[in-house]
Amino acid sequence: MRLHLNVSIRLKISLWALSKIMLFGLLLWVGISLPPVALAQEPSPDSACKRCHEGSDTEFALPSGETLSVGIDIDALEQSVHGMHVDEDVLCTDCHGGGSRYLYPHQPNPAQNYEEFVAGVVDNCRQCHDPIQKHNPGHLQAQDNPNLPNCTDCHGGGHNITPAETLAADPVATCQSCHETYEDPAVDAVHAELVANLGPDQTCQTCHTDAPVYPADEQCKACHSLLQSELPLASGDTISLHVDPEVLADSVHGDFQTEEFDYTALLCTDCHSDQERYAFPHEPVTPPDARRFTLEMSNLCQQCHQEIYDRQQDSTHALALAEGKLEAATCADCHGSHAIQVPNEPREHISQTCSQCHATINQNYEASVHGAALLGEHNPDVPVCIDCHGVHNIADPTTALFRVRSPQLCAGCHADEQLMGKYDISTDVFDTYVADFHGTTVELFEKQSPDHETNKAVCYDCHGVHNILPATDENSRIIKDNLLETCRSCHPDATTNFSDAWTSHFKPSLEHNPLIYLVNLFYQILIPVTIGGFLLFISTDIYYRVTRRWRSK
Repeated sequence: MRLHLNVSIRLKISLWALSKIMLFGLLLWVGISLPPVALAQEPSPDSACKRCHEGSDTEFALPSGETLSVGIDIDALEQSVHGMHVDEDVLCTDCHGGGSRYLYPHQPNPAQNYEEFVAGVVDNCRQCHDPIQKHNPGHLQAQDNPNLPNCTDCHGGGHNITPAETLAADPVATCQSCHETYEDPAVDAVHAELVANLGPDQTCQTCHTDAPVYPADEQCKACHSLLQSELPLASGDTISLHVDPEVLADSVHGDFQTEEFDYTALLCTDCHSDQERYAFPHEPVTPPDARRFTLEMSNLCQQCHQEIYDRQQDSTHALALAEGKLEAATCADCHGSHAIQVPNEPREHISQTCSQCHATINQNYEASVHGAALLGEHNPDVPVCIDCHGVHNIADPTTALFRVRSPQLCAGCHADEQLMGKYDISTDVFDTYVADFHGTTVELFEKQSPDHETNKAVCYDCHGVHNILPATDENSRIIKDNLLETCRSCHPDATTNFSDAWTSHFKPSLEHNPLIYLVNLFYQILIPVTIGGFLLFISTDIYYRVTRRWRSK
């Protein structure tokens, strides 16, 4: 009986527990299945602003007569950078937080016109964002310009603010929203070409950086590296506007090193230093043609190379320019403008430079014994143009002074024993020349009357000027077969055997003019023996007479 009672009690307890579990599960199922009950929330602080201004078509007028709509597109606001997707809610009162001014009923807006109204909006932006100077590239150069852009000009003035990322995705289009055209046609054309030539990593900020002080040198390089067009001149000539910064950096005006000095790169403004003339937009180019433009630009070299410039003024080139011969060489003609390199590296570059104007002479030089060694063998010991004519103070080679001094030019190499020894060339050339009739006369003229004309032969009268050939060449002017014709250039009446009297520049030897050598040797022996004999005879006679008188006493 007691056992039956215990079983009955336990069964009731189990049924009661099971019913509780089923009830709890039912309630849980109902709670999951039914939609949540909306809880009462406090209204947003700017809910009143949105309810009032949403979709409103009301307008208010400024004292200037301009009108502004008070309506707001709430959807556009929610999708903007100030909308739902920001980490922290931006309320109407965060921007329009001017105290009692924005309380309802609103106080009158103090702006007198639309421009002042926008300025007030910009002040609201500055409550959260950095000052405009920190992210206003290129406009810092014109802080006194009343037309400087503000926040609304780039990001928009409504509530659907354009994100900075959108502007950065197409920065050129962003700038062109204001700077699409320019009043100055030249400026307009330049910017159109620059924008068309911008590389994948280049924007307007390639030239217009956000540096506090804009570097003019970088501005020059950025602009002229992109320009590919040519500037037309009045004559129809054109000037290229393109300058390759890498070419400039690799020139002697870049980071240039020598054995003695390390030179820092020059800036564009170091040469083009006239700020009024070279400021952008540039003043019109006044030279009517390309040649006069080059002559005008060559004067820039004077700023750094005054000493060289002064020497050049005494040259035959400067004299020709003074006489109106505009084709005469200037600094830029020989050295270039931006791609200036060391003028004598390699050494053959010197003759190539001169050949730009003196092509025919250079052709003769290339075929000469000197030119063939320089250009064909890259021999640095042979003379080039500047060794005979000078560098910047190039004298007129047609004067009497140049003529009588020309043997000294040749002697600079041919009297140098060390240099001639390298090539097994005799240094007697100069000594034998000044010892003969021609050379002695020329030497006298050089010392006494260097400016007077003389018809006595100098080196280049016989050997040629630029077309000097080896003495063994069949076309040489001094080879035996051609020597008579060479002599007749000064001695037109010379007979067939006239040239036989010349013994060349070699001292007589058994190899060269053996007969003359033997005759000279005979006299070299005869004369000392004869004079020695006379001296011996005279001395013995004196001795005899002196000793005889002494003995007689």
